[in-house]
Parts: sequence; structure tokens; C-alpha cells
Amino acid sequence: MKADHLLRILFVEDLPSDAELAERELRKEGLLFTAMRVETENGFLKALKDFHPDLIISDYAMPEFDGMQALKLSLEYDANLPFILLTGSMNEETAVACMKAGAIDYIIKEHIKRLPTAVASALEQRRVRLAKKETERALQENEKQYRELFESIIDVFYRTDNEGAILIVSPSIEKLLGYTPDEVIGRKTSELYIYPEARHHFVSTVREKGVVKGVEAVLRAKDGAEVWVSTHAHFYQDKQGKVLGVQGVTRDITNRKQAEEKLRQTMERLREAVSTTIQVIVSTVEARDPYTANHQLRSADLARAIATEMALSLDRIEGIRIAGSIHDLGKLSIPAEILSKPTRLTENEFALIKEHSRKGCDILKNVESPWPLAEIVYQHHKRMDGSGYPRNLKGDEILMEALILAVCD
Repeated sequence: MKADHLLRILFVEDLPSDAELAERELRKEGLLFTAMRVETENGFLKALKDFHPDLIISDYAMPEFDGMQALKLSLEYDANLPFILLTGSMNEETAVACMKAGAIDYIIKEHIKRLPTAVASALEQRRVRLAKKETERALQENEKQYRELFESIIDVFYRTDNEGAILIVSPSIEKLLGYTPDEVIGRKTSELYIYPEARHHFVSTVREKGVVKGVEAVLRAKDGAEVWVSTHAHFYQDKQGKVLGVQGVTRDITNRKQAEEKLRQTMERLREAVSTTIQVIVSTVEARDPYTANHQLRSADLARAIATEMALSLDRIEGIRIAGSIHDLGKLSIPAEILSKPTRLTENEFALIKEHSRKGCDILKNVESPWPLAEIVYQHHKRMDGSGYPRNLKGDEILMEALILAVCD
């Protein structure tokens, strides 16, 4: 073992023989260490700086420098540095004073054999103190990080008791609702809900499942504003498993809800615009060929009925109805005499008729719509086996809406 790694013991002693005696007793017990002896204040201060002792063993009374002075300087240098007083004689009152001043132990020189035990005990106490200090430091650091995290989170963390009274809430509540934590702690969460049924749904879900995820509700802010929130929460328990209340995280989703409402309004206006456009188209077809117009409307009604029976979404049902009402739009490009020809069509004339799907798609492809109207119209003469026109699509390559319309057509 290198000397730098050995235990470093600083002896404060004016008699070299007494220091050597103490060293022999320690080495007899197998203690490995390197030692240094000083007998003046200046020497002691220099040793603290340069020798960096792990333990100090000091005589109590010396001509120029005494143990109590050394103890005071040692504590100022490092309060955790073990300090043992070694003296020729000491009364009980003086011993108590030394211990109160910060000495780990004191040894009467005639009982020098007790020194190894005292040193071992002092080093163990130092190890425990340093470990405790490190644990406290780590705990303080963790608490600091937790507090910084707790105070900086955007979402609101909260904890309630079983009656719904708020016990803990993060500072972000002020940004969410305008209340400081002190203003809401003690209040029941039900006081913050605008719609009681939302609170009832939240509570019943937690009680039934023990957890809720993404439950949405509207809260009333301090200034009266409505704030949409989404909450994840669950029961928390003590060590015995007893439910103490609910804790969770609430997120502000007001901007998302406002964006969704704007999107809904935009979609509604788009639907109205598409409906108006479709009505104009139907009127145009009806003016040119009443039979085609009536056929489209009948096909649309039947397609809507089939889609409803199939339990498709309301949005898809509406798209099928609209596509059905204009599925033969492309026939506007076909000469009227071919459309109304009372006899059998020639091969070339039927080829023109088959182009109406493509023509209808071309007319609709630039129309803004929530539904794939152009593609439905384009595919409404497809067949599952690929025998339809104008492209040989089959099976799952064909839109469900187009298949329904093909059956109705």
C-alpha cells in the first residue's frame, strides 16, 4: 500500500517519546498509518494545510500550545476531523469540558492501551458522520430538484383526500386558473367544475377503475373564464394499502378545443358549400335530362339506406348520399341523342357512355370536399372481380362507398 493511501495521524505532542509510545500501541494492533508530530500552533496550522490528517491525537497541556487550542483550530478547519486528547492526568470536570468542546475521546497516558480502541471508534464515528452528511446532501439535492421540477411543470399536479378536498397543488395552477396554491388548498375540486355531471363522471370512473386517463372537463378560472382540461388520475394509498385519496395531473387543452371548434365550423361551412355546389350541379343535370337526375336521387337514397344498415359513420353516409346524387354527372359531356336513343347503342356509342365516370371525376377533382367525391364517381362502375370500367380495379382496391353506389346504380 502506498503511503499516500495510508491513514494520516497528526500528533500534537511536545515529547517525542510520548508520540512514539502512542504510535507503537497503534501499530501493535495492526493499524497501518503514517504519522507527523508538531508542538506549536504554527506547526499545527501548517500540518493541517499540508499533511491533511485523518485523525488528530493531542496532548492536553504543553508549554507553548495546548490541546484545547488545537481542538478549536481543528474544528474550524474540519468539524468532522476526529480529535482525541491524550494526557498525563485529567479530572472529570476537565474531561467533560473537552468532550463538550468537540473532542471525540480522551485517554489517560497510563491507560495508553485503550488508544487503539478509541482510534477505531473515532474513525468509525467519522465514517458514519460523513456518510450521514453525504446522505443529507443527496437528499437535499433531490429535494431541490424535485421542488424545481414541481414548480416548473406546465401541467398541474394535485392531490386530494377522499372527500375531494385539495391537499397539494403545483404552482402551475396559477397559470391554469389564476389561483395561487394557497387559494385552492382546502377547497373541494367540485367547486372548480362548471358542469357537475363531468365531475360525477370523473369520480365514478376513478371509483370503478381506480384510474382515469384523458378525462376532459371544463373548469371555471378565477376571472370567470372557461378552461378546458384533460386529467390523468389514480388513487394513492398508504403502506397498508388504505386508499387516502386521488392524485393526478391536469393539462390545459383549451387551445386544442378551440382549434377543434374552428375546424368543426370550417368543415360545416365546407359541407354547406359542397351541398350548394352539388345542388347547382343536380339542377343542371335535371334541366338537361330529367331521367338522369331522378335516377341519381333514387340511387342516392338507396345508397344512404344501405350505408346506414351497414352501420357506417354518419360522415361516410353523408358522403355516399352526396356522391350518389351526382354520380352520373359525367353524362353532361355525352350527346343528348345518344343518352335518349330508343334503340340499341353501337359499340362506339357505348364506349362514349362508359367515359361518363372519367368525365364526372374530371369535373369534381378540383372541388374542395370532406369526402372523396371525385374518386367515388370515378369508381361507381367497378366490380369486385375487376370486370368494371374504366379501370380494372377489384376487391379492396375499390372504395366501399363506390361499391355501395355500384349496387344501387
